[in-house]
Amino acid sequence: MEESWVSAYRWMADQMKKRLGPPPYADCFPVWAWYQWESAKRKRPDLRAGGHLSKNERGVRIDFECHENAALLSDFELWHYVLNYWYLPESEAYGEAFEAELEREGLSFFKTKPLLHPEYHEKIVRSWDKIFALDWTEPDFASPRDQKSIQSTVWQLKIDQVRSYKHFKSR
Repeated sequence: MEESWVSAYRWMADQMKKRLGPPPYADCFPVWAWYQWESAKRKRPDLRAGGHLSKNERGVRIDFECHENAALLSDFELWHYVLNYWYLPESEAYGEAFEAELEREGLSFFKTKPLLHPEYHEKIVRSWDKIFALDWTEPDFASPRDQKSIQSTVWQLKIDQVRSYKHFKSR
């Protein structure tokens, strides 16, 4: 995991605690999975595509089922706002206004991560809640739900949840 992403992964774990309940043990990190890989029509990851693992690395795609209350779904594309500590605005105009306000204060979330100004930091963090609003669409930011890549995080995967698996070598 990229060192700069640790705070984003901790944020997701905190969201899971709030929305799903506590983890099964201390220092438990989420298990990441795909709910909908590229769209409602392409739910399962295409193992011929790159990007799943480092090139030529062996992996296993596991198909599993879990109770909906045990998984937290989020928009994969919007997750990148959390990973990069970017503000996720309601619209392009809101984003430009926020960046202009920060600039007047001599601040930039592109240069300083996290912002030390508590009010602006909190506004950025609150903006990330939209990654869980899977029906939210905004032409500049969020696709319709059936076109989204939707990731899922769960606290644990138990063997009785596994429906099938497939070994593969990444490309």
